[in-house]
Amino acid sequence: MSTPDIPFLESDRTIFKLYACEQHLRNIKNIKSKYGDLLSKDARISAELEIDSLLSQMIGTFDCLLFRIVDKFQLSGIPRDKIEIDKVLSVLSAESKRVELATELARANYEGNWYWKIKHLRNYSLHGSLLSPNASLDVIPYFEQTLVQLKEFIKNIKIKEPTLQ
Repeated sequence: MSTPDIPFLESDRTIFKLYACEQHLRNIKNIKSKYGDLLSKDARISAELEIDSLLSQMIGTFDCLLFRIVDKFQLSGIPRDKIEIDKVLSVLSAESKRVELATELARANYEGNWYWKIKHLRNYSLHGSLLSPNASLDVIPYFEQTLVQLKEFIKNIKIKEPTLQ
């Protein structure tokens, strides 16, 4: 993200959250570059902190999109402290007839799809480490790919729903 985008960090929280995701991913790469292995004794704590932060920011980015949808389409019946995907999907389908948008959101959250996986990785990280010698997840390429998916998802949603720009 370049310097001209900075003013949007204050007004568009989705852009800010994507920027934070990029920063955490960059930090993970720098840790690996510096120590050679995220599992090394010197890298482990920093890497764990960055991975947990990246997961939280990715989920936060999606949540920002949900907030924007609720605000822009004036969806009623969802308190601001209770905005979550299932409630947004229900109200979108029932109230505003934005079935295509609801379908796109639901698809990302279907079991096995990218957003569902991010939520499950975050939940797993609450009781276990994503960094272990036995883990089959190569975190950097995985998070690079998932961040691309998140960006593309948001871009496509905004293209299909110009009100969310």
